[in-house]
Amino acid sequence: MNYGDKSLFWLVPINWLCIVMGIPYVLSMLVYPLVVGDWNYVHSVWYTWQSLNTGVLAFVASILALNAVRYSEEKKRQRNFVASKAFLPQALSELNSYCNACAPLVIEAWKRAIDRNDRCKTPLTNRLPDLPNGYQQVFKECISEASPEVAERLAYILVRLQIHHSRTESLIEDFSPESTALLVPRSLMTQVFALAELQSLISQLFDYARGTKDFDNSSLSVDSFFSFYRLWKIDIEDHDDLEGFTERNHGKRWNT
Repeated sequence: MNYGDKSLFWLVPINWLCIVMGIPYVLSMLVYPLVVGDWNYVHSVWYTWQSLNTGVLAFVASILALNAVRYSEEKKRQRNFVASKAFLPQALSELNSYCNACAPLVIEAWKRAIDRNDRCKTPLTNRLPDLPNGYQQVFKECISEASPEVAERLAYILVRLQIHHSRTESLIEDFSPESTALLVPRSLMTQVFALAELQSLISQLFDYARGTKDFDNSSLSVDSFFSFYRLWKIDIEDHDDLEGFTERNHGKRWNT
């Protein structure tokens, strides 16, 4: 059942139930009387069970009406989703640019934390970019009308985006003379990984958003992460910890 049909999710089981129960009803009310008797006998059976037949006809009419409503609601949902999805490529493009702009800041913080001679008490030279405007509304409308798989992916991207932005804002405060934060290189390395995951999720959605491919709900490949590391000029061969962490965790879903 498609997302957005929650009020009608029970119709499909009822349809199958009607078929299962309808077979013995047709056999007992039509087939069997015709086999053992003539047309007059069939009419007598129907007359004897007139109340039952009236109830069955009313029940069938109500099921047909409910299926018509379900069909109409599904078509409406599809039209609404097409309209909402039209703005998704632009929203994804803006988020893609935002992630690329965040990369120098996160990588700088990570590399400074690795440097034992750096006490990390001076501000980062790179700045945190502003989140784009309007993507929240686009995602909200798409989530409300999309299929469960697409809605779940969009919601996951929003969660990961909010976590990333919050943590990156904290980095600005952590690299200051007044900060008492203990900057652990591995923690900042996982932030680089999380940014590559977010970028990979966004990139995986582009073809679907443009309507050129079906929705891809497969796990992210390790090559997707490595391609962004190379784009951000991270020499993965010099960072075995990041390479190993990515190979072990690239297909997982994270809640933190």
